[in-house]
Amino acid sequence: MFSWLKKIFRSRAKKESKNIKVVKKTKRSSKPKLKPRIKLKRKKRVERRVLLVSDLMTRNIIPVYSTQSLDEVAKLFIEKNISGAPVLDKNLFVGEISKTDILQIVEKQELSQLTREDFEKLKKIMVYEVMKKPICIVESETVEKAKKMMDKFKIRRLLVIDKKKRLVGIITRTDLLKGESKEKIKEKIYTKIDDMLKMLENESLDISTISKRLNVPENLVEEWAKILEESGLIE
Repeated sequence: MFSWLKKIFRSRAKKESKNIKVVKKTKRSSKPKLKPRIKLKRKKRVERRVLLVSDLMTRNIIPVYSTQSLDEVAKLFIEKNISGAPVLDKNLFVGEISKTDILQIVEKQELSQLTREDFEKLKKIMVYEVMKKPICIVESETVEKAKKMMDKFKIRRLLVIDKKKRLVGIITRTDLLKGESKEKIKEKIYTKIDDMLKMLENESLDISTISKRLNVPENLVEEWAKILEESGLIE
């Protein structure tokens, strides 16, 4: 838990190790207090790394082939609960197809509504006949750029390629929403821990006091304190 937080503060501790101010240890009381071990040149908030497409994309993509019939693709989409897939031709990436492309042919709203007659109709149509030119994004681009591209082209997914233009994954609007939610949670944690470090700049406090001032559970303060202690920021 909080493995990402450990990386942040370990990196931060290394950068500020030249400013170490050792606190003389005293006998521990029944309620040990947290003390600042490093005199921090603090910013108001912990710097946050920009979220990249590679952080959120799905790597285990399910492809279809250009010579497959649409009824096979529809069944695959239903079975795997996916709404689109990249198209391969002799293992080369040549396009993409979505459930919308299939639904437009049979004039249905959802794949679950397909009838036996619909599947018979789709069996006569090959993927290469309806696939579209893919809209791709490089894995090293930011999530913000991915969102702008989806909005611009009015699509729900982007195929992800590496610098050599090899297909490496897919990123969807759902991935973006999940990532945004996680980042908001992280930002709240960053803010609380910054407030905690600010308190400890001028005085030593026990976990119970910090918990009350920050309005967070004591077990969370203990977890954060452990991470900060391992990083050499407090003792």
